[in-house]
Amino acid sequence: MVPPNPGNPGPDRNEAEFERRLADAFRTGLDLPSGIDVTTLAFGQHRNWDSLGHMSLIVALEQEFGIRLVDDGVLDIDTYATAASAVRSELHRSA
Repeated sequence: MVPPNPGNPGPDRNEAEFERRLADAFRTGLDLPSGIDVTTLAFGQHRNWDSLGHMSLIVALEQEFGIRLVDDGVLDIDTYATAASAVRSELHRSA
């Protein structure tokens, strides 16, 4: 058995880093405190995630991940899960 390579973070660590960055972007974009569980958020279910908050969230996601979300992707984002999917798709597309 080959021991883990500390220089290669592996898929679990990469996923944890992705989730941390996504949550940070949500907190930044929607101006949320660190104690809020962003994984359960949905558009319109929190006072900060209105139409203006949505655009701030999109900007925060684009800045955090260095991507440009296309119009259809922006409109489809209405939960944490759909945001994660849109960001992953764009990262994969631009890789």
